Amino acid sequence: NHQRNVRLEIGARTQFVKGSGFDPFSTNDVLPQLSLGASVVVWRQQKLSLAGMAGFDYGASSAGLRSDRASLDVRRFTLAPEARYHVLRILAVTARVGPTLTREAAEVEGPLGTVLKTGWKFGFDATAGAALELWGYENGDSRKPRLWLMGEGGYGWTAPMNLTFKPESAGAVPQRLTPLDLGELSLAGPLFRITAGLSFW
Repeated sequence: NHQRNVRLEIGARTQFVKGSGFDPFSTNDVLPQLSLGASVVVWRQQKLSLAGMAGFDYGASSAGLRSDRASLDVRRFTLAPEARYHVLRILAVTARVGPTLTREAAEVEGPLGTVLKTGWKFGFDATAGAALELWGYENGDSRKPRLWLMGEGGYGWTAPMNLTFKPESAGAVPQRLTPLDLGELSLAGPLFRITAGLSFW
């Protein structure tokens, strides 16, 4: 029964983005994010179980861009199956691969005003890790709530978004007379996530 549950999670997701398109928005190539998730086990066989998982990640990053300030707002939605294999009753190894949909909002603010570009981009996350039951494991048949600590690492990729900001309308004063081209932004790179979870049912 300890394998069959609904689990709610909260924690942190950190991704390392090496692409040059991320440089205007960060000084260290790191995108930290708040990570929320919910999962429900839909199948189990002995030590193996399969859960359906939904997740939401929110993060932001900013840096100086010459005389301007560049900032990035990221909101990612995930749906994925997660395989869990219980090495021990209180310890499971996990693997997850699933599609993502990410809303990216890039903003550049400076003496010539503020320009904003947003877009929705598809991608994927592929991770593997482990889940350790910290509390509530005295009886494997009990359906009382259990507290988990999860850690996972892997790779995330999001389709590139073109960051060419077109000149503003002629009525805007002051205004940018030429396009501001920051290249392409692709949030691709290694990631790790640490979360705490509460399971029940």
